[in-house]
Amino acid sequence: MIEDFWGLKEKPFLNTPDTRFLFPSSEFNEALARLLYHIKEVRGGISLITGEIGCGKTFLSMRLTESLPVEQYCKALIINPKFSQTQFLRTILRRFGELKNYRTRYDNLLRLTDLLEENLDKGKDNILIIDEAQLLSPTLIEEVRLLTNYEKPKKKFLQIVLFSQPEFEKRIRKIKQFNQRIQVRYHLEGMSKEETMQYVVHRLTQAGCQNPEIFTDSAYTEIFKLTNGVPRIVNNICENSLFIAYSLEKKLIDAELIREVAADLGIGARGEEKG
Repeated sequence: MIEDFWGLKEKPFLNTPDTRFLFPSSEFNEALARLLYHIKEVRGGISLITGEIGCGKTFLSMRLTESLPVEQYCKALIINPKFSQTQFLRTILRRFGELKNYRTRYDNLLRLTDLLEENLDKGKDNILIIDEAQLLSPTLIEEVRLLTNYEKPKKKFLQIVLFSQPEFEKRIRKIKQFNQRIQVRYHLEGMSKEETMQYVVHRLTQAGCQNPEIFTDSAYTEIFKLTNGVPRIVNNICENSLFIAYSLEKKLIDAELIREVAADLGIGARGEEKG
């Protein structure tokens, strides 16, 4: 078995949102710090975090959710927001703990505004976090904007954090009423070369590896060149490298093997897929 060959308790490079394997890069920490400051100190408007596919936006949304204590915040996390207006509002209500179903958009909106105000009266701020926001339809983008209109004299009923691919920001820049509501913008880049190496070692260690010096220095150089530090692409290359090296009974993974794996996966320089 591959895990026995490498001294692992489990697979270290699966692309699943398991926070045990979370590696907080400098970009990750900067984005999280900006979000937490805005939520705790500014307390209003929309925050937007963009990033290419596989750069860690979902991990960031989960860490943000975990970083907001339940004693002070009511949180609703939505992933894959492909809904009608009524479904969207109903889903937000469900994430905030409302179990009763309301039939119409109006009924859902009325109950949502009441619930948000109730939470504020209890001393809790309301945070709506939407991952994959690029999937929002024009109708739902407008619905999100309208939700920011509800407020007390000194406090918004709802703070909204959006995580999306970069093309979403290009769309909303054309929607002035929405674009003006965004108070925090941050683009999440890939990891540095040093962080890429630390990331690989971190995941190997978390998976139970006692001797994580599996990859040579030249292998790490090649991994970074091929991935630009994007975690998902790093995972794909490293996972396949472990398997190929195991099948060849090689205890050390070098740059040549990394290049062969990348070619098999169709990955070119800077993580671009070939052909």
